[in-house]
Amino acid sequence: MKLRNKIIALMISLIAIPTFATAKDGTYVGAKISKITVKYSNFEGFNGDNFFPGDFKALDLHAGYNIGNGFFEIAYLNSDKDTKTGSQTVGGVTVTGTNIGLEFDGFRVGAGYNFNLQNNITLKPFINYYDLKFKGSGTATISSGSNRITGELVGSERDQGIDAGLGLDYVINNQSKIGISYSQFIDKFEDTQSTKVYSINYSYQF
Repeated sequence: MKLRNKIIALMISLIAIPTFATAKDGTYVGAKISKITVKYSNFEGFNGDNFFPGDFKALDLHAGYNIGNGFFEIAYLNSDKDTKTGSQTVGGVTVTGTNIGLEFDGFRVGAGYNFNLQNNITLKPFINYYDLKFKGSGTATISSGSNRITGELVGSERDQGIDAGLGLDYVINNQSKIGISYSQFIDKFEDTQSTKVYSINYSYQF
């Protein structure tokens, strides 16, 4: 919780930085297409990357507000379903995951700042807080010698995380811009080592 309190303070300070405005104040809407790569933690010697899918595509639909060079936004995002089949043996015990599928959806709240590099190009550091629902399915088999157990894996759970990143935007006109961005989670989802997000985006200001 201490980290999240520091993040909130940073989000507020980003908006408060005074400088020459690169965009007019006002509401905007946008869409972002992201590739999200996840690396998992180890579980009792078993590598989670052997069993769980780690490459997702997600659509992020958001609305925001520009205040000088600062901005804040809220979004809904939804991923595709990725699946994986894999196995690993540790200490004579073999675990096999078959068609393990994961997908997620939920909300994002973010803030950032636009630094004007040239007339039509801005550099954009940002930070986001995520509240997502993860849904999983598949089959797991555990075998040791002549013993074998198979079970279905179906369930869902919520998790929260925070990422920070950097974007580069091209301003098409006073209302439209496109951009690319990269971010990495600094407050990670449970049982993950890292989560990275690569995105392209378009926004329109009213």
